[in-house]
This record gives sequence, C-alpha cells and structure tokens, in this order.
Amino acid sequence: MNQNKDRNKLIKVIKFTIVIFCFLLYGNSIKNNYAIDDDFVTTTNPQNPNSKIEKGIRGIPKIFATHYFESDQQSFEYRPMVLVTYAIEYQFFKSNPHISHFINVALYALTCVLLFVILSTLLSSYPIIFPLLITFLFIAHPIHSEVVNNLKSRDELLAFLFGLCSLYFFLKKVKLSSWKYLFWAVLFFLLALFSKKSAILFIAIIPISIYFFTEIKLKKAIFYFVIPLAIFIGYKIFMRIMFYHTVVVREFAFFENPLFYEPDFLNRIPMAFYTIGYYFKLLVFPHPLSCYYGFKTIPLANWSFISVWISMLFHVFIGIYAVLKFSKKSIFSYTIIIYLIGIFPFSNLYTPVVGIIGERFIYLASLGFCIGIAYLLFLVFKIEHWNKTKSWSNYKTLFKTIVGCILLMYAVKVITRNADWKDELTLFRKDVSNYENSCNLNYITANKLSRQLAQTPVGAERNTLISEATFHFKKTAELMKEGTDIYSQDDITLNNLGRIYVDVFNDANLAQPIFKKVITVNPNNEVAQYNYAYCFEKRNLQDSAIFWYEKMLFNNTNYSLIYSRLHELYYQRKKFDKAVVSDKKALKTNPEKIELYINLGNSYMLNGDTLDGLKYFEAAATKPPLDYVLLQNVANVFKTIGDTNKAIYYEEKSRIVRGEMK
Repeated sequence: MNQNKDRNKLIKVIKFTIVIFCFLLYGNSIKNNYAIDDDFVTTTNPQNPNSKIEKGIRGIPKIFATHYFESDQQSFEYRPMVLVTYAIEYQFFKSNPHISHFINVALYALTCVLLFVILSTLLSSYPIIFPLLITFLFIAHPIHSEVVNNLKSRDELLAFLFGLCSLYFFLKKVKLSSWKYLFWAVLFFLLALFSKKSAILFIAIIPISIYFFTEIKLKKAIFYFVIPLAIFIGYKIFMRIMFYHTVVVREFAFFENPLFYEPDFLNRIPMAFYTIGYYFKLLVFPHPLSCYYGFKTIPLANWSFISVWISMLFHVFIGIYAVLKFSKKSIFSYTIIIYLIGIFPFSNLYTPVVGIIGERFIYLASLGFCIGIAYLLFLVFKIEHWNKTKSWSNYKTLFKTIVGCILLMYAVKVITRNADWKDELTLFRKDVSNYENSCNLNYITANKLSRQLAQTPVGAERNTLISEATFHFKKTAELMKEGTDIYSQDDITLNNLGRIYVDVFNDANLAQPIFKKVITVNPNNEVAQYNYAYCFEKRNLQDSAIFWYEKMLFNNTNYSLIYSRLHELYYQRKKFDKAVVSDKKALKTNPEKIELYINLGNSYMLNGDTLDGLKYFEAAATKPPLDYVLLQNVANVFKTIGDTNKAIYYEEKSRIVRGEMK
C-alpha cells in the first residue's frame, strides 16, 4: 500500500516537472507575435481578416461545413478542430498572439504529460527513469520548435494529442476489458482526424503498441487495427458526401517542390531516400533549422548522390532488423517501426510535400527516435531494466553527464530558436541567412520587406530595407528563372517571375514575354492575362492595354483588378459611357464593395445621367460603415436637382455620423 502511495506521489511530481520543463523551454515563445502562415487559422491583422474565426463560437457550424482554407483561387483540406480552438480564442480574447502561443505551449505540455503516462504503462517492466528519459528527450528536441512556435501548426499538436488519447483509451480497453473505453478511443481518434489527416498514422501505431506491450496475440491485435481503419473509411465517406459539390483545388509551384512536376514514380525513389536521410540528420543534429526549405535548399537528388545510397542502406537495414525482431517484441524493433511509420509518408515518394522538407512533419517520427536514443543509452551503460528501485543518484556519472549534456544542448537550441520566431521578418531574415538558396525563403523575405517599407519613413532605415528587399528579389528572380528553365510549364512561377520584373524592377519589356508564355501554357490564367495587359500600360501603350482588358471583359472575367484599370483608363479618355458598362460588371462581381457603387455613380453623372448616378450614390451611402463625407455629397447633389427633403435628410444623417465619430 505504501509503495503504491509513494509511486502515485512520484508520478504526480513527475507530471508537474514535465509541465514546468515544457514552460521553461518554450516560455519565451509566449511573447512572440504572428509568423508564417498563421493567417490560415486566425486574424493576424485587420487588413487580412479571417471571417470564420471572427464569428467566434457562432462560426463553429460553418467551420465544420467548409474547407480548412478557402479563397477565390483555392480550397483544400479539412481541419475543423484547429479552427474551432481559434474561434473560441477569438470569442474571448480577439486577436491576441500571446494567448495563442500560451495555449500552444500548454497543449505541448499536456501532450508530454500524456506521453509519459502512456510510456510508463507500456514500459512498466522498466524503471521509471526509462519512460521519463524518453519524455524529456522528446520535450527538449529542437525539431519540435516549429510545431510549438508556429500557431498554424496547432493542427499537428492536436492531431498528435488526440491520437495519444485514443491510444491511451485503447490500452485501457485491453487492460480492463471495458467497452466504455472503446467509445472514448473512437471519439479521440475521430478528433485527431478532424485536426489533421496525418492522424491516420495511428491506425498502425495503436495495434502495434498493443501487440508489443500487452499479452494480446497478433491475430487479436488486428481488431485494434480494423477499428481505426473503419473510422478512417467512415471519415473519407463523410468527406465525400460533405464536399461532393466542391472542387478541391490547391496549386503548387515548382519552387515549392519540383516533384509536383515529376510524373515518373521511379525518379522519386532516390529523392525519397534523400528526404528521409535529411530528416534523420535533422533528428541527430537539428541545426540549422528553417521555417521553409524548398527548391535549391534541398537538391533534386538522384542515384549519383552518395547520401541517397547511405540513407537507403541505413533505412533498409533497420527495416529488416525491425521485421526480424518483430515476433520477439523487441523494444528496438518497436522504436524503428514508430520512426519509419512517422517518416515514410513524408518522404516525397507517393505524395510530394510542400517545401520538400518540413520539420513539423516528423513530430511523430521524433518519438521513435527519442525512444531509440534512450534505449541505446541503457544498452551502452548496461543498465538493468529489471531493477526498478534504482534511484537517479545511483546511475553512473558518465550516463548522467551525457543525458545532461544532450538535454542542455537541446534546451539552448530550443530557447534560441524560439527567439527566431519573434515575428515574420525576424524569422525570415534568420532562416534565409542559413539557407540563402531557398527560392521561396528569398521570395517571402523580399515581400515582407516590401510591406515593411510602407510603414517606414524616409531615412537610413528605409534605405537599408530597400537595399535588402532588392537583394532578395534579385535572388528570387535568379532562382525562379533557374526553376522555369528546368520546368517551363510552371505557370505559377513564371507569373511570379514576371511580377517581380514589372513591379520591383519596373521592366515591363522583360516581363511581358514571360506573361505571354504563361498564357500559352495556361490560356485560362486570368492573372497572367491581366499582367500581360498591364505591361502595355507600363509601356505607355494605353490603347493596347484597353484592348486586352476589354477582351477579358468580353469573356466575363471575375478578376476584379481589370475593372479598376479600365475605370481609370476610360476616365483619362473621357469615355464615360464605356466606364458605365465596365463599372456595372465590376459591381456585379463584388456587390459588397462601397467604392464600386461610387465609381458607377460618378460614371453615370459624368455621362450626363444624374438620376441613375444618384441612385448608386444613395446605395453607397446606406451601406455600413456610414461615411459622413459621402452622405454630405449625396445631400449636395439632391440640393442641386431641387429635392430639398432628401437633401435635408442626408445632411442630418451626415451630421449624426460625424458627431458619433467625434
């Protein structure tokens, strides 16, 4: 009885220590701001609202009924659970990155506590130091810094946490033979799938863990494979029914991962071994880390790369070892299987991965790695796993020193890496300095610097930003050109390259042939059509620009920018009748935009049609947010045409709105 009491007390202390350790390592991340792709899951600034999140709790039904990401051009994935957490956050705290970062750290701490509980159950024949060592290695591993720091990566945190919860209740079901635990196991597995599709890896992890660490035979363990598999099949059917009317589209550029444009499966095999070899290198030596890798950071490996052969031989060898030791339920076999299950889906073999490499993708695989490191340390120092009473102080000094050094090095790396995630610009500058040939890193750094320029007054700092942005745009253009030379059918990269030439370097002559090539590759690319026409404007060939804009107008384009360009060009030539036609189409495309009502009203007025012009001014004046200047202008027009009552009405309304603003 006393032994059980002492053990329970020890477990509580360990759980508390795990939470403290997590916050010691990641506490400095709480002061960070928003960073890369966080706008996927929350409103990071007022100019870029996230409509689903800003509805708070009221938006949850819509979250479950729509894709994870939706825009005019793309819609993809289904991860409602992560969006639900941010909607609830927004309900109570609005947009607050520090609250979001605190919750991420808390979720990570909860995950690590649960991981320890599961490991201490699975490894009950070992001294408590073994599952504790695995847990501490897992907590401290720097490869997790992206998952914790990147708010967008909360999907990884939740998928893994709910997956562990499902495993925990499946183990309870096996141990206690109570069907109520099966309900909870199924529920949490479903929540894991609703967090991120990568939770399907638990379909294999759950039965393998049950087989290795319980008395259940392999045939019976298959039952625990069938249940999660059936849930996943049900999930896929649900997805098909839910989105049967929706075309799921996600466009990929060559610089994100050239393998999206590699149709030959055999050519992906060496790249797959290079990828998992690179992941293993990051697990062994996690430096330097990056928020993005992509084209030119990771080479297009083939069989001539010695690293491909080393990786292949290593992974084939450990795979064979795991199979041979499978029936003996060797811990090292289990370790290898967890590692391989976690790493191979992201090897670029079957499905190319955005960025080629992503630290967040090996969150689960790192668990297998940490178990393996702890097990190797036990083997090297010949620690008797049956001696469960041995205290930490009785372990060899060298063993404790090595463990301490590993944890210290990991901790230093994590804490310094957290500082890199301070905000987008800090992160991009740091990572592009380490991976200067990353096409996308240069591109997003240059774009971020350009946005920063708009907020920076004239002076030395602004000049530095201009110089820095120009450098990264030049590097981006160089790398994009290299990419399009390799694969000339990538209309996304070609279009981006053209925009750099025309917007940054003001060279429409160089840009226009690129846009023409994009249109040849993809005749339906409206963005490229607009850019091609815009180049005529930049070259002072307005008639040609109007011709191409009108051609898009004739084809009933939904690309709104052409309307503003035509509006301006028609006004320059005083072709107000044509402006009316163009502005009408613009309003039909975007009926919520107040400025389009005003544009159409002005066009009617200038075309001599005061009554129709006034109709659209009135429509604009009644749309929120009310503008006292617009209301006064409407009043003045009514005065001009002699409608005194309406003039008084809008003057009074203008005064009220102006008074409210004061």
